[in-house]
Amino acid sequence: MGSVPMSWRLAKHRYSMVGTSCKCGQVHFPPRLVCECGNDDLQPFAFSGRGEIVSYTTIHVGPSGFERNTPYNVALVKLDEGPVISGVVVDKKIEIGQKVKSIFRKLHEDGHGGLINYGFKFELV
Repeated sequence: MGSVPMSWRLAKHRYSMVGTSCKCGQVHFPPRLVCECGNDDLQPFAFSGRGEIVSYTTIHVGPSGFERNTPYNVALVKLDEGPVISGVVVDKKIEIGQKVKSIFRKLHEDGHGGLINYGFKFELV
């Protein structure tokens, strides 16, 4: 069994909800190297992980590797700090306007006995 790939170990936003902030006031998730204003002096910014569902869809036929998880909900979540991100909502019945918080969960595994990938999902508050 191999170790966790370097790309996952270096991508802190995969296991902690840390993005970037700029002096202009913009915050980004996932983190960026350059702000929309052109500034490249960005600082780490820890998001609360809380937000509101602004849109969603229910996946009934999942892509390869995710078939056994169906049906599941994928939502656009406007974080309290501003950015809109997508993520799976673990609750079965959801509605636009509901409040959610991020949780750390298993996303999928690479085949039988393969690497297990973890990351963010959301649950209703």
